[in-house]
Amino acid sequence: MKNMFLAATALCFGALLTSCKQEQSQEPGSVIDPLASPVYLAPDNNGIVLQDYFPDPSVVDSIGKSAGFEVVLSEDEQVLSLNPMDGMKPVENLRIYTAGGVVNDIPVFKSTAEEVSFKLDDQEKKYREVMLKGAFNGWVPERSVMEYQDGAWHYKAVFYPGNHQYLFVVDGQEMTDPDNPIKQSNGFGGFNSILEVGESGSKPMVNMEAIQENNLILSSDKSLEGALVYLDNQLLPADMVSVNGTKIGVKLPGRVTEGRSFIRIYPFDTKGSGNDLLIPLENGEVVTDAGVLNRNDMHTQVMYFLMVDRFRDGDTTNTKKVDNDTILPIANYYGGDLQGVVDKIDDGYFQSLGINTIWLSPITQNTEGAYGLWKDPYTRFSGYHGYWPVSNTKIDHRFGDEAVLKALIDKAHDQGMNVILDYVANHVHKEHPLYKEHPEWATDLYLPDGTMNTERWDDHRLTTWFDTHLPTLDFSQPEVVEKMTDSAAYWVTNFELDGFRHDATKHIQEEFWRTLTRKVRERTDRPIYQIGETYGSYDLIRSYINTGMLDAQFDFNLYDASVAAFAQPEAGFGGLARAVEQGMEYFGSHHLMGNITGNQDRARFISYASGDVRFDEDAKAAGWTRDIEISDSTAYKKLEMLHAFNLMIPGVPCIYYADEYGVPGGNDPDNRRQMKFEDLNEKEAALRNKVSELVKMRTGNMALLYGTTQVALPEEKVMAIKRSYLNDEVVAVFNKTQEPFSGEVFGTTVEVPAGDYTVIIKN
Repeated sequence: MKNMFLAATALCFGALLTSCKQEQSQEPGSVIDPLASPVYLAPDNNGIVLQDYFPDPSVVDSIGKSAGFEVVLSEDEQVLSLNPMDGMKPVENLRIYTAGGVVNDIPVFKSTAEEVSFKLDDQEKKYREVMLKGAFNGWVPERSVMEYQDGAWHYKAVFYPGNHQYLFVVDGQEMTDPDNPIKQSNGFGGFNSILEVGESGSKPMVNMEAIQENNLILSSDKSLEGALVYLDNQLLPADMVSVNGTKIGVKLPGRVTEGRSFIRIYPFDTKGSGNDLLIPLENGEVVTDAGVLNRNDMHTQVMYFLMVDRFRDGDTTNTKKVDNDTILPIANYYGGDLQGVVDKIDDGYFQSLGINTIWLSPITQNTEGAYGLWKDPYTRFSGYHGYWPVSNTKIDHRFGDEAVLKALIDKAHDQGMNVILDYVANHVHKEHPLYKEHPEWATDLYLPDGTMNTERWDDHRLTTWFDTHLPTLDFSQPEVVEKMTDSAAYWVTNFELDGFRHDATKHIQEEFWRTLTRKVRERTDRPIYQIGETYGSYDLIRSYINTGMLDAQFDFNLYDASVAAFAQPEAGFGGLARAVEQGMEYFGSHHLMGNITGNQDRARFISYASGDVRFDEDAKAAGWTRDIEISDSTAYKKLEMLHAFNLMIPGVPCIYYADEYGVPGGNDPDNRRQMKFEDLNEKEAALRNKVSELVKMRTGNMALLYGTTQVALPEEKVMAIKRSYLNDEVVAVFNKTQEPFSGEVFGTTVEVPAGDYTVIIKN
């Protein structure tokens, strides 16, 4: 592959030069598996790692020529750079030929980023230094030093459409933008300013209308310039696709493959791309009944996260606290185990909720000691949560053994449920044999300037330690990547697990994720769903999501917006509506991002909604210093609305255990209270029943699984969401005002009580 030339139609790779022809025939079946993630061009870096799409890049023969971008191959022949040219359409196709003339097609999106100017007035120059920090620069102000000119401080940066949080740092002190009234709680007692970029609702909206004589008919609310249509990873030829004004016609290719395949449609007009469509096929025919889908269809997932130790004690013989007087009871083991999860599978608890994916907290052996420190009240902590591993393959004796894990997985599968495992790769406990034998495999605890490299989440995100007893592994070393990816792959090769939730994703180099995904696919013959945990900008989150790395990440930006919208009385729905649109803009209209009701690093939603935890206080301290209960019962309805919202939008809804009935709590560890199955009060029982109803609505409706998504704001505090798939249509309207809402939404007249919501289903 050292020699190559640009032919009339293709860029050829030297090692297979003789097979590159000016007219290539399209052979059936792409070698890319699963669906090829789109490429989103950026203003500064448009490199594509070939391994993300081809585990063995040597199979690549040549690259088709595009009128929209120039293709440049790196010297090591591992990376393609796509340089946009004048006249590039909003979305173009990248065609890659592999051995034997096999066609592999990947959609490529033109960058939509735009330059934004920041300004802080300072006519008298009272400030010595002003910097800018936000998600866009990893919250590291030194990366964005503002310049003083003409009585003000200035800075320019590039942003994609959407909402972006930021702060000024003035002489070392953080402050919101005094000229920007739009703010959002940061979840830690403060607020960030919100920059709004782009115009909401300006994209073409395309819906699938009908199937007529083996043809798909789609319509748009705006006149279209074109559309790229794919059968899995191959672009359909022009004679199978017609675009005429607001109409798209697609001739279905028929039974090309057995079982599941997909039609993917990427429409665009002269201004930009529209929503994309993902249409599942069964033996070549469009799926119109959700009953045809199964647990391998990732878009059908409704996930339930449970902390094993706090869920249920099913085997009292393995119940054992850490014997250390410095650990308060709330920070010690409660006794939950894998048998407890098996018991709740057996008694139908998950099925009664409609859950089809169980996410287990980490179950590997953790330290037996007491570590960490909270000063008031004084306590150390056990490893009850599972995130302090001293082994990467051994099950913690307090949770069970291999036999009970296998039984859990088998029983879940028998009931049509998936099981995914929380896996910790970023760090180990200092008692871990790996660290004892290879201390050089960890990053340095101290930085060159002598300061301690702990909790430096953004400025040293790939090397920082979480605490002094948790060495972060150095994944820039190939031997560490090999060892740790083998350990992770062990869980899906030795157990029939269906996926991973990956802890601390952004703190690990991309090479780890590429290597792990390659090994998982080589060593298993089933779909493995991988979802990561990253707090940060949309760009950082998306950088870990593609065909060769992760399927998704949890959308914490969406969660922050939803907490503000549903829990803060004064907040409108504008920020949340924009967050939904921004998620689809960044991750696709049919993304698999995790939409959560809560998580382990925040106070329980219901406690914010009830006002028992304030947004301007330290929620962790609140959990330690007072007994947090629910003083305002309207919080149950607000939590129900959050559940309904998550179950209406694209992505994978995820219920944090006990949110189905509304457990209160401050931040960790108060948000990890013991799960309760019985003795629910009237409001708790009513909420759990309603959540079950909503979940089953989701999993049984094609519009909610694969439909197009539209968001509207009839009023500032009234939000409507519409999902459409052929004749199936679901409209939800959320009203957080103190008055009933009555009006027309998406062509339907609706009435919604004050502080409530309604769902209308049509088919």
